[in-house]
Amino acid sequence: MSAIEDDDAQARIYLDDAVAYDALISAEDADGQLVHALRDVSFAGAKVADIGAGTARLTRLLCAESAHVDLIDRAGPMLEVGRARLGDRSNFTIHQADARSLPLADAAYDVAMAGWVFGHFRHWMPEGWQDEVRTALGEMRRILSPGGALIVIETLGTGHTTPRRHQALDEYFALLETEGLERSWIRTDYVFQDVETAASITGRFFGEAFAERVRSEHWARVPECTGIWRTTR
Repeated sequence: MSAIEDDDAQARIYLDDAVAYDALISAEDADGQLVHALRDVSFAGAKVADIGAGTARLTRLLCAESAHVDLIDRAGPMLEVGRARLGDRSNFTIHQADARSLPLADAAYDVAMAGWVFGHFRHWMPEGWQDEVRTALGEMRRILSPGGALIVIETLGTGHTTPRRHQALDEYFALLETEGLERSWIRTDYVFQDVETAASITGRFFGEAFAERVRSEHWARVPECTGIWRTTR
């Protein structure tokens, strides 16, 4: 399968297999490293924009005490799973919209976060991806109040114990840094009940070759590195 076909297959998962995707990411960051890494960001009483919210994993993880969360994603099926996963919470609004044109007011948010979103631009929009990323970052800055926190989260390698090198994504990461975002990284390992469950669930998203690696490595805990880029308005 070509890289383009791989990207198309991944895009279809967001539309056609949101429940399976949620099963994957529900096993991620089993040690709670992301919450620890963002412990200095004040979510209590905050107005938060979760951009590329998917099935609401960041909202569920970080925003229990927020005043209100606006979740934005292009994939309606992902948002519907997210709505169900948020349960009885009422302090959120869902928007099916593009990250490059947010349906949100200027200077109205304390936190704008985009988890595992803009890295796709590098592959899905090979011509002009830099401008598309800058547009999305500009939208995040537009909606933030002065001093608000801008956070971008991206995978630095599933199946890796230290950040991998990846030429295309490294170009994207460098762009984030030229835009004034500072990078740190953490481990966000997946933990599954057994090796075969790990292979089955990860293979559905990362491919059969990855599933075979999980089996050969006997991974019920699948290593992963995640980058966090941050700045303030």
